[in-house]
Amino acid sequence: MRIATLQFSPKLGRVQENIVRADALLASVPAASLSNLGLLVLPELAFTGYNHTLSSILPHLEPSCAGPSTQWAVRTARRLGCLVCVGYPEISSRNPPSPGSLRPTMIDLGPGSAEKHYPVTAYNSVVAVNAGGEVVAHSRKTNLYYTDETWAQEAPEGFTALDLAVADGSGSSSVRTTFAICMDLNPHHFLPRVATRQSLTDHVLATDSRLLVLSTAWLTHLPSSALEGPEAARPDDDTLVYWFNELQALIQDDERRVCVFANRCGEEAGKAHPNEDGEGDGVRYAGSSWIGVVGKGRVRLGRIMGKGVEGVCGVVDTKSLDAGGGWDLKFEEGGEEIKRLDEDD
Repeated sequence: MRIATLQFSPKLGRVQENIVRADALLASVPAASLSNLGLLVLPELAFTGYNHTLSSILPHLEPSCAGPSTQWAVRTARRLGCLVCVGYPEISSRNPPSPGSLRPTMIDLGPGSAEKHYPVTAYNSVVAVNAGGEVVAHSRKTNLYYTDETWAQEAPEGFTALDLAVADGSGSSSVRTTFAICMDLNPHHFLPRVATRQSLTDHVLATDSRLLVLSTAWLTHLPSSALEGPEAARPDDDTLVYWFNELQALIQDDERRVCVFANRCGEEAGKAHPNEDGEGDGVRYAGSSWIGVVGKGRVRLGRIMGKGVEGVCGVVDTKSLDAGGGWDLKFEEGGEEIKRLDEDD
């Protein structure tokens, strides 16, 4: 499989401007570099931005697999001849919330409407479209972050896996795939892992998924100055350490699996937590998108982006990683250091 991610800094609520920006970044890559691409992955809430309140996101909720984000994915998938996965805020009148879950979002239809308020269910979702413009996968966030909880519901179906046809240069192959979104990597509500609540890595192992695709808007605690200048080109090591700790079950498994982490970069106004006092000093994102293979005690990276860089995170041929391409990382569970194996003494 040849895989790429698009890391960029969408502006909050400026959907069309963000779409234009994504198109420009893709257009800046030589066409030959994107030839025979199998999968392109964009971040969570790629075109709406992430740090919304309930009132700010309502105008940007998109019908299931039918809004601007899906339409962009259809156009781009047809143009590039590959699968395209993009995160978006979904509005659905189907699948009402189960008893005990959050109340449905109430949509104000405006003055003069026959029905002033209409209860709907909103989700933080990803959609995947194939080269023919057909929706072939759709997944909703299961573990909500604090910001999501102001407007979205948990996925009633939980984690899911499907067999996905991915072009591999000589046709296509079927790959058991799990799509997930950001906080899904964490324990539910950051609580200790319990046997009654399946973790994302448990799900990947139980379904024998060989491809894990995570669209994310992962935050960083670094100051703005660390996202600018020469530092912007370096990955966020603290975030990588955290991700690899959460992936330990897959890293230590005997099977090798492809992982695609498509994060965003940049900053947004607002609070990092809805209960934070005052207006907040904004939120910053960790970037550091990567594509690699994990398993057999190793993380083999094909490409990784800096924490403050916009652009395409290379095109990684996962067959080359299986053949020894890329570079191995040395990382111990619970550790605080990532080291390339070729740096060992």
